[in-house]
Amino acid sequence: MKLQELKNKYETSVFNELSDENLVEKADEWQYYSGIRLNGIIAIGWLSDDNILLINADGIFIYDILKKNIIFSDYENSFKKSISDDNLTFFVQSNSETVFIFGLRGGGGNLLTKDNTWKIEIADISWNIKIPSLLNYKNGKKYFLELQQNNYEGNKYLGFSKSENYFLIMGDGGVDIFHQLPNYTEQHHDQK
Repeated sequence: MKLQELKNKYETSVFNELSDENLVEKADEWQYYSGIRLNGIIAIGWLSDDNILLINADGIFIYDILKKNIIFSDYENSFKKSISDDNLTFFVQSNSETVFIFGLRGGGGNLLTKDNTWKIEIADISWNIKIPSLLNYKNGKKYFLELQQNNYEGNKYLGFSKSENYFLIMGDGGVDIFHQLPNYTEQHHDQK
């Protein structure tokens, strides 16, 4: 099969899925949380407290998930001395913590929750156009995510936080962060 035939076949399949009205809706359990405007991110990772490690050519940063801002920056520390040889972990000296990283130089983030309910993934709808999606294995619904910090072009890297209360999408424009609404299941049952 020629590459053009494969591309046409794949794009038709993806567009048919995207046009399904049952798929194009917001996930009630999740909502947009915040964005981080930081260009040129080389790697990203979740600290044990759900704060976010960001590494770009300018330095190393820690984003506080609750305060929604950068609480630590280090422009002097060369990331090369703290990154593992396989580009999969980074030692954060300020926290004395080794963090699994993903992105351009690292591996991939955690894409599936421990209870196997939620999965995040990227749908390639065309060359260089990527739409992040959230799949609920319990009800079989897929939700396409609206980005606010990033556009839909270029590479995307995803990952759930350690607590799995957050997930992020890293792209060329920075980071989009989503969070699970607290006690959604209990509130939803009380309304019925």
